[in-house]
Amino acid sequence: MPTVKLSSKGQIAIPKAIRDGLGLKKDMVLDVSVDRSLIILKPLTGDAWLGLEGCLKGTRVLEDLEADHRKEIESGD
Repeated sequence: MPTVKLSSKGQIAIPKAIRDGLGLKKDMVLDVSVDRSLIILKPLTGDAWLGLEGCLKGTRVLEDLEADHRKEIESGD
């Protein structure tokens, strides 16, 4: 099992064999989570974003933000 060293900035390098095996490329976005003492990295692909589709359906996000903004303007804040 390969090991990595944490830099002073909290960075690690994922070994090339692992990057290649998982198809990880430069500038890919990874989701980071923790399960007990395990750090889990999951690539966020286009498919991962599809799970969010429709999650705000039926909400009034824009309308609520606009109303809040109007209140701020009217109150002079």
